[in-house]
Amino acid sequence: MYCFNFFKLLYIETSMSDARMLYVSKLKECDNPMNELFNILTEALNFNTPNSICGALYYGNGYFVQCLEGNKIKINDLFHNKILSDPRHENCELMYCEDITDKLFSKWHMKYAIFHKDIVNFFSEYNIDEFNPYTLSIDNIPEFINLLSKQKDSFYTLKPNNV
Repeated sequence: MYCFNFFKLLYIETSMSDARMLYVSKLKECDNPMNELFNILTEALNFNTPNSICGALYYGNGYFVQCLEGNKIKINDLFHNKILSDPRHENCELMYCEDITDKLFSKWHMKYAIFHKDIVNFFSEYNIDEFNPYTLSIDNIPEFINLLSKQKDSFYTLKPNNV
């Protein structure tokens, strides 16, 4: 594991290897947050599939937490060139990155994990009253990612006729 700036430098040397990255952000105010969430997930699926990127997006209390897995160069470029410039996000912060040999989210080009009691309980265990991904720490992020990988994919709940 290494810090963000070091990650940016290292990925050039080992561009063929995979990495896992987790970032958090806040959804900017909008008229229909669920419609924005559907649009973000759809765009992610359209981009991630041909780029062999997989991961999961969790949304709750106006916050996003997203875990991405794939080629280091591709996920680094995705984060810097698309996510950071996406006007729907604010306070976007890279929280974690690591080299990986196995992907936890290989079945999903972009899994949507719905607000779930297991996630709420996870934060309660760390004496955090409500879901706020900015309170995650380097010590509990791996456990959170593992928990996220076990959640069901709930993308079907966001189909346009439900938004």
